[in-house]
Amino acid sequence: MFRSKKSVSRPSIDSFSSLISDNLSVVGDVEFAEGLKVSGRVRGNVSYKPGTASLLALSAGGYIEGDVSSHDALIDGTIVGDLRVEHLLELHSNARVRGNISYRQLSMENGAVVEGKLKCLGDEKPVLELPKPESEQTLS
Repeated sequence: MFRSKKSVSRPSIDSFSSLISDNLSVVGDVEFAEGLKVSGRVRGNVSYKPGTASLLALSAGGYIEGDVSSHDALIDGTIVGDLRVEHLLELHSNARVRGNISYRQLSMENGAVVEGKLKCLGDEKPVLELPKPESEQTLS
């Protein structure tokens, strides 16, 4: 009668498999699976391996200059580039994003700043059109 929801395996915030610490700067693209915590600086695109339930956490002092994609993301630092999150995006109070954001679910705290467009990913249903006024309709 009742079915349990399928749970997607999401990395725990305490068990990141990869870390770019605050004393590290990376120049070049980064691809990750599972969990990535960025407290340092990255100049290049940061993307997850498609098909994985990845989690990206950008700390308050973290900085990414490039396009970013992840399954889930917790952003509390700065991104200069477009951000695409396939599932849940949390923008914390120190988050600064200068670029367009695509997301499925969004949580945004007071203080977070976005300089770009927000686009909700969804079923992409067509927008319903209102009927035209009678004066514009042609009679056969």
